Amino acid sequence: MSFQDLVKFMTQQAVQRMDTPKDVRKEQRRQKKEQQGHWKQHWFGLVPQALSMFFKKRR
Repeated sequence: MSFQDLVKFMTQQAVQRMDTPKDVRKEQRRQKKEQQGHWKQHWFGLVPQALSMFFKKRR
């Protein structure tokens, strides 16, 4: 990828962001954050979730 292509891509992204209303950007950010999941699962996988479910069932 040449430098000119990179500049063109970055310019397109900047213009697209400026054209998008602020409330739409906030909603997209919120949806992305919801899809990401809990931080424990993101960093350590399913092991913490499985352990918590196991210990909750044992009570």
